[in-house]
Amino acid sequence: MLYEDARKALLKCVLRLCQKGLVQFNSGNISVRVSEEHLVITPTGISYDEMSEEDLVVIDLNGSLVEGKHKPSSETPMHATIYKNIHDVKAVAHTHSPYALAFATVGKSIPVISTEGLAVRGPIPVADYACPGTAAQGWAAIKAMKGPPPVMGTLLKNHGVLVTGGNLSHAYSIACRIEMAAKVFFLALQIGEPDILTDDQIKEIRSVYLRK
Repeated sequence: MLYEDARKALLKCVLRLCQKGLVQFNSGNISVRVSEEHLVITPTGISYDEMSEEDLVVIDLNGSLVEGKHKPSSETPMHATIYKNIHDVKAVAHTHSPYALAFATVGKSIPVISTEGLAVRGPIPVADYACPGTAAQGWAAIKAMKGPPPVMGTLLKNHGVLVTGGNLSHAYSIACRIEMAAKVFFLALQIGEPDILTDDQIKEIRSVYLRK
């Protein structure tokens, strides 16, 4: 079986996202780059609680099946577009986490009001709407993440969240922090008008953390 270690790591990441409620049943999809030309990605139509390492599929950057017994995720065009155009990305996670999805449905970006937003590198933008399952959605995400400032995740209008990472653990962490940022922002809006951190405050926080 090709890329056995990558399959194990990907399944572990999928199950962690599922346990956190960021993906459910067969919603969302996750992939990891394993070579210049190949990705391992979740299949379409299989519930996460029934998924095994053997169910994960290997594809090339054109979305063609290299190894596996199932069809790759319906969002393969989005994943492939990200990898082909942001070359330092090693993992991509697309979640349907509920608080972030709520903001995506109303087209409202999430400002930096706590340190969770700093993990993404700035306010979490909303990508322009594009049809799910298309390369256009990948391009919309790329455009949104370019900023300014450049960020590592975006809300997909009326669809969910897309995050990029240097590895699967990194992508998992970003996905969790985006959902936390969305939840905190939502709850703060129920109380009053949240105070948004200024650029100077963000720079100061980063300088403190960089010294540690």
